[in-house]
Amino acid sequence: WNIINLNVGAVTLMSRIVIPQMKKQGKGAIVNIASSAHWIPTPLAAVYGATKRYVRSLSLAMERELFKYNINVQCVEPWFVRTELIQFSDILSRNKYFGTPVDTFTRSAVFILGKTLETTGYWTHAIMTFFAKLFPEWLAIRGFHFISNYVRKDYLRNQLEGKEN
Repeated sequence: WNIINLNVGAVTLMSRIVIPQMKKQGKGAIVNIASSAHWIPTPLAAVYGATKRYVRSLSLAMERELFKYNINVQCVEPWFVRTELIQFSDILSRNKYFGTPVDTFTRSAVFILGKTLETTGYWTHAIMTFFAKLFPEWLAIRGFHFISNYVRKDYLRNQLEGKEN
C-alpha cells in the first residue's frame, strides 16, 4: 500500500493541486518520475513496476490535456540512480554502469526538461532501455527475474553480514 500511495496517490493528488494555478498563469512544468521498471513486468517488484506504468500513462495523458495551457509534462524513466532506495545492494549502489550518481543524473535530466515528453534522464539509461526493448517480452521477464533474484540475494547477504542500510 505504501508503494501504491506514493507512486499513484501522491502523484495524482499533487498534480490536482498544482494544475489549477498553472492554468491561471498560462505556464508550468510537471516532472513525474516513473522508472524503467514499467517497460517490462518485473518479477519481485511487480507492484512497483505497475505503479510506475501508471505514472507514465498519467504523465502522457496530462501532457496532451495541458499543452494548450502552455504546461509541459515530462515523464522521467530512469534505471538505477544512486539514491537511498538502492543502498541495500552493493551491486546497484556501487556499480558504475548500473548506478548513476544522483548529481550526474539530475544535471542531465534537468537539461532535457521541456525537450521531450519521455526520457530516461541519462544516456547510459537510454542505451539500457534500447537493449531491453530488443528482447521479446517473455525473455525480458525471465531476464529481469534473474536480475531481481541476484539483487535480492545481494541484499540478504548484506543483512546476514550485518551491514547498515
